[in-house]
Amino acid sequence: MPFVQRRVEPRFLCRGHVPAGSTAQGWPVGAELEAVANGALTTSLKQLASLLTTAEDIFAELTAQLTAVADRSSNLRQRLDKVEGCVTSVDPKKIPVRK
Repeated sequence: MPFVQRRVEPRFLCRGHVPAGSTAQGWPVGAELEAVANGALTTSLKQLASLLTTAEDIFAELTAQLTAVADRSSNLRQRLDKVEGCVTSVDPKKIPVRK
């Protein structure tokens, strides 16, 4: 079972508060709703930026792992080519067989 490396949890978008001094006197009608909507948009942008950072980390780690696999495959291919060269250079008819 894999270990948890990154934890991505959504946050509540509209759990902000109305700015201080929000009484019926200084604010026009609907200003509270606009303040909450702006807070929700800001929070959603922050969450998307966090998700982007996490995705970037995941793809960077994946790229590093795939590069390591490609290097190991290349080394293995070179070793196989070397063995193939040794095998093709030997003539099986010239090798003595024990009785």
